[in-house]
Amino acid sequence: MSEPKKEEKLERKEPLHVRYDWLDQFRGLVIIFLVISVITWPLTGNIVTGNPPWIGPPLLNHGFQYYKGYPAMITIIDIGQQIFMFVLGYVGYIAFTSRREKKGTWAAWKHGLIRVGILYALALLDDGIIGGLIFKGNFPLDEVLYKGTLANLAIGSFAAYLGTYLIPKSADKRIYLAIGIMITHAILYFLPGFDHYGPVDGPLIFPWNAFNHAGIAIAGTCFSQWYKKDPNNPDIGFKKRILPAATLSIILFYCFDWIQPAEHHDATTSLALLSIGVSGFLISIFYSFEKLNFKLPILSEMGRNLLLLFIIAFVFDLYIGFLADHYRTFLVEYPVVTMLICGILPIVIEAGIALLLAKKNIIVKI
Repeated sequence: MSEPKKEEKLERKEPLHVRYDWLDQFRGLVIIFLVISVITWPLTGNIVTGNPPWIGPPLLNHGFQYYKGYPAMITIIDIGQQIFMFVLGYVGYIAFTSRREKKGTWAAWKHGLIRVGILYALALLDDGIIGGLIFKGNFPLDEVLYKGTLANLAIGSFAAYLGTYLIPKSADKRIYLAIGIMITHAILYFLPGFDHYGPVDGPLIFPWNAFNHAGIAIAGTCFSQWYKKDPNNPDIGFKKRILPAATLSIILFYCFDWIQPAEHHDATTSLALLSIGVSGFLISIFYSFEKLNFKLPILSEMGRNLLLLFIIAFVFDLYIGFLADHYRTFLVEYPVVTMLICGILPIVIEAGIALLLAKKNIIVKI
């Protein structure tokens, strides 16, 4: 009688979906970019007070840190948050559909809502309590609800689950939902009377950043479903949908950026299009790497615990901030030491944590 129970126990331990190493590689790269953005942010100076933001590589810091005006400067770091949102949409589709198929719709929504709740809890802790009450003496409700990075990830994740639930069978149809969101954002952004970082400022509040993040996340679910366009040959999905969609996104970004420039704080439609295009090309690159049997070290291990390492990265914001506030002259005078203790050490620590978790076969579900 014990043998069947053992078999049932083993069956319950089977993963709900296949884990793709090329996708973990991509996720690992995203984590490294996010750690870099956390590192370079506190090193930013203040042009007004004569403290120039030239510590660290300029391309790997937000462009608006160097020029605060309209239109904003854009660097690869300015689309890091949006690429992360694309990733959550991509893997969110896999997690939601696998649970719905094997455990039912309620189980899929339970998992999704728990993920959204955790992201909001982290937003409350990081943006509300630590970043707000402790360091600034006030509670920024808007940052916690819809402006902050974690709040945007929560809203985008929910949009990905909802889009997948409402339009489950056809990514070709669901992509129109993402397009509609981005078009709506662009139209509203042109209208006067709204409060945003654009050419027109007004009293009306609109969650610009969160709105297009929802569109990016839904687009991520479409790319994820296109991967399985032919269940036996993912090459078909890349050739017929993923690469054409990524290419079209880049072309549309180029055209629309002439009309409504990319802006990080409001995640304008041009920035969203750039993020979707770059994300599509990056997943294609890492998929191709796997077919060529080429693998970048450490990235897979880091990608397996994406959200955990993302959360840990915020500790380095405090660490680098302390150095920038108290030892700025030293950091400027000794760039090699600065590179080691600011640029390299945090990434090494994150990689070490990822390797330790991988060695013990631990994947933290957040």
